[in-house]
Amino acid sequence: MSSSYRDWAWLPKNLLWSIVETYLDQFSDFMRFSSVCQQWRCVTLENNHRHKQTLNIFKACHNKLPMLLMGTKENHEEKRLLFSVTEGITYEVQLPSPCHNRFFGSSFGWLFTMDKTIITLLNPFNGGAVPLPAFKDPFGYFEDYMDEIRDYFVEKGMILSDPCLSPNNFKVVVIYSGMCKLAFYTSGDDSWNFINTERDYVFSDVIYHKGQVYAVNCWSELVKIDVSGGVHKVMTKISSVCAQVTYLVESQEGDLLLVQRFWKSENNSHSKTIEFKVFKLVYPIGEAQTKWVEIKNIGDQALFLGDNHSLAVSTSEFPGCQSNCIYYTDQHHVIVPPYVCHGPDDDLGVFYIENGKFQSQYLLDFSVKHMLPPIWFVPNLKGN
Repeated sequence: MSSSYRDWAWLPKNLLWSIVETYLDQFSDFMRFSSVCQQWRCVTLENNHRHKQTLNIFKACHNKLPMLLMGTKENHEEKRLLFSVTEGITYEVQLPSPCHNRFFGSSFGWLFTMDKTIITLLNPFNGGAVPLPAFKDPFGYFEDYMDEIRDYFVEKGMILSDPCLSPNNFKVVVIYSGMCKLAFYTSGDDSWNFINTERDYVFSDVIYHKGQVYAVNCWSELVKIDVSGGVHKVMTKISSVCAQVTYLVESQEGDLLLVQRFWKSENNSHSKTIEFKVFKLVYPIGEAQTKWVEIKNIGDQALFLGDNHSLAVSTSEFPGCQSNCIYYTDQHHVIVPPYVCHGPDDDLGVFYIENGKFQSQYLLDFSVKHMLPPIWFVPNLKGN
């Protein structure tokens, strides 16, 4: 071995602490420093006086528990707030670049935003930005007034596979326009693949489950989508009852869950959620078709639902996170200027599946009337 070899992993702790205290100013600096090796990561996670808040955020992010990402009271374009459901603490974080638009999706630590026709994936903690090809619907739905509803022309965006695990082969799907149609993008392509179905399903959510892409609409019709050919097949539905929103979630055990959300309007601009129903997809022995079965207990799990990629987390790993419940955000958006107008009847909180009770989770500042909607977000510390 060369005499010049140095094992940088085992530098004295006091020297590493000095580097952290003196030179690490941005959250991205902590990310890069902690990625060098396990020893440096341990040092980064240890408390120090100068960066106490940043380290608390870093630890919360390291746990991979969804946090509530919100705008600041001043609607600062370069700052956002992160609320920890387990700590009950709100942190302020710096964005890598100004962003005044709504985030309409979050997956694997990436946020979706749109400026004119360009959808961009942003990683607010490592400065990553991936602009996708221009989004121009070949079917022409609503493009004439797309500028008027720029933040809501695309309803929801999801990444179907982690770009950090497959940077050259990941897929993105968005639900767009008033008819909630589907469009897919595969990394490396120069255009979007718009799915033209035989009828308007008005999709509400999409998931990549056991090697297949599934979408669901508000009538709880589960549709299997062939991304390459646009072929679709209705797998099953529950009834003729129409929910305001439906979600597809993969449980910790690998089961496919469907969640129906119902709300009622309390005035012209706000609605309040009054009920959730949870179903599991089962494969009855001897029957050709799958079906949804309602369940009242998901065990030591919590679901995080909203504009984000729908998630199920194990509550046994996160003391303070409630079991058998749904953490949800407001999805009844006002799509005309000034867009979302928050007030005392904001629709976000916790729903307990077994007894059907609701609990407030985070109370927004009621003095702020024009704030972009919050979204669940799991920060990604792997980098881009």
